[in-house]
Amino acid sequence: MSANRSIAAGAALLLVGSLAPMLAAPPQRDAERGVRRTLIRLNQLLADRDPAIVDEFVDSPDTLLVGSLANDRARGRAELEAHFRGYFERPDTLSFAWREVDVAVRGAVAWLHAEGEVIVHGEGGDKRGPYRLTAVLELHAGKWLWRLFHGSQPAG
Repeated sequence: MSANRSIAAGAALLLVGSLAPMLAAPPQRDAERGVRRTLIRLNQLLADRDPAIVDEFVDSPDTLLVGSLANDRARGRAELEAHFRGYFERPDTLSFAWREVDVAVRGAVAWLHAEGEVIVHGEGGDKRGPYRLTAVLELHAGKWLWRLFHGSQPAG
């Protein structure tokens, strides 16, 4: 009988443990809005060349940013800092104009897909090109942070 109680107690703990992220997560609508605000905040920090942009990413060695250029890749905080420093040292600035953003949230994890344009603001004016983004975000202390950012410029 005690073996059955132990199994039942273990199963109950697993069930409660698996529900913990859902219980800590905000309501679905609030979560989706929070993710959209995170996308807007990232765009503003990028356009402002603000080094605090790195704080928008999960501080973990497996956090990954992959952009549309061959060398546009950074893993972990140190590489993210170097990546954005390189962008901010360029004479032009970048921003995005999103026309379509789809967000899905499950507990403390969200993913998004966005379609729009990358805008390169330079001395000769703005240059626009198509851009796609897929991403995974995690909720940390009430703030959505980027775990995976994967952007690309579709051909044609």
